[in-house]
Amino acid sequence: MKILVDSCCDLSNELRARTQAAVAPLTITIDGEDYVDDGTVDIPSYLAKMSASKKTPRSACPSPDTYAGDIGRAQDACFVVTLSSKLSGSHNAAALGANLAKESCPDKPVHVFDSESASAGETYLALMLHDLIDAGRSFEEIVSAVEDKIRSMHTMFVLDTLDNLVKNGRLNKAIALIAGVLSIRLLLSDDGSGDIKLLGKARGIKGALAQMVDTCRKHTEGLAAGSQRLVLSYCNCLERANQVAAMIREKCPAIGEIVLTPTSALSSMYAGDGGIVIAY
Repeated sequence: MKILVDSCCDLSNELRARTQAAVAPLTITIDGEDYVDDGTVDIPSYLAKMSASKKTPRSACPSPDTYAGDIGRAQDACFVVTLSSKLSGSHNAAALGANLAKESCPDKPVHVFDSESASAGETYLALMLHDLIDAGRSFEEIVSAVEDKIRSMHTMFVLDTLDNLVKNGRLNKAIALIAGVLSIRLLLSDDGSGDIKLLGKARGIKGALAQMVDTCRKHTEGLAAGSQRLVLSYCNCLERANQVAAMIREKCPAIGEIVLTPTSALSSMYAGDGGIVIAY
């Protein structure tokens, strides 16, 4: 069984090897220059280019033909994970690609998951799929388990800059302006159906990250010690990521495995330099 993800799924080289996932890359355009999100983009220079640009960076999702080709190369079943359909056309392209692939391989089981998330949330689902496949679960059992997890998964993020969320219409400009003037950092999350909502705010990045960890503690309170996996994506800020991971280990006893992974080019476009995203 094959796992296929779009490139908003943050997979380090280690995680790519672990999951054996194929990646359908999105393309980001900054000042007329295209960056194919295939794992080769130098993130620091890419962030600098984006920061210096006065134009809104644009992203283009993989075509249905790209998805169809990747699905067609799966020997058996194929599971596809895309970023939230509320944030990108990637999910629709994947669904069309699955239909195209089924024209030539009608008996191949294919399921396209709308992660209702992005970044670390997609990574969490890719790891879950790998574990279920490795455990020998059936196609139907895997689909049911992952769809259940999508409905219960939490994704939260704290960003140093909100510029690109505002430029791309993902966040109210007035909220971002007030936050910038008052040096407030926002705790943002998924709204339960794939869109973004404001969860809290604090003075400075440390306060917002502490609030994120405390919210994680509340969400996982009462669960067995060490029973939960958490994925932490970080944008060009490994030291900060390690500090947040240490806070989670101290404050959230239910969290066992913490998977750290750098953001992809697409995730970095939204997260910006210093952004932290967690999913569990």
